[in-house]
Amino acid sequence: MRGIDELDHYEMLEVSRGASPGEIDRAYRLAQETYAEGSLALYSIFEKRDASEIRARLDEAYRVLADPELRVSYDQSHGPTEPPASTRAPDPGPAAAGRTAGRGSNGASRALPAVDESARVARAAEAAVTRVFEEDAERYDGRDDESGGEYDGPRLRRTRLFRGYEIDQIADVTKVSGSHLRNIEDENFADLPADVYVRGFVTAYAKTIGLDPVVVVPSYMTRLQESRQKSSRSRFLGLR
Repeated sequence: MRGIDELDHYEMLEVSRGASPGEIDRAYRLAQETYAEGSLALYSIFEKRDASEIRARLDEAYRVLADPELRVSYDQSHGPTEPPASTRAPDPGPAAAGRTAGRGSNGASRALPAVDESARVARAAEAAVTRVFEEDAERYDGRDDESGGEYDGPRLRRTRLFRGYEIDQIADVTKVSGSHLRNIEDENFADLPADVYVRGFVTAYAKTIGLDPVVVVPSYMTRLQESRQKSSRSRFLGLR
């Protein structure tokens, strides 16, 4: 499992190396909320000294990446990077796409509403999953929630839905982003951050829906680490 001292500044803030100043600022504010004193994401996972170290590393990462000169120096000393967002051609975005798509044959533009496609797809997927589990709810009485056994993503989702929690509610309480929570349930291990963060996120998730983190976390983290070890071995064999 990778420790805090093994993460670079970009990994600490969970942003890409090409992140814009605005993205870095937003990531830092979110991290401050997630790892504030008393945050559920720190519950029973880190000692007080360890939590202070996380906040100190986050502060240092932001100090460097928010300063253009320090960031350039840091990037040069840590290998090649993709160009920052400020130097790339701007993304026209959905609104511009709508303006282009809305032009008629005579070149006149028609106003089309901008649509956040990714948000729409995420809502539709969540609704579909909810319907599936609601149809099966009568056959699930929730009695096995605390009975031990392996806690995987589907079991966490089933328990959440049975107990009446929405992803957005858990995100509001824990300050963990909805995308991370969905990736935990879907076991999209490749899209989750470093193990040390996931451990805190799963702890907060479990506590919020009324499960015992001491039972849930070791089981889930074993699955995560086994998956990542297999991926590492596959990449190594592919290079031979």
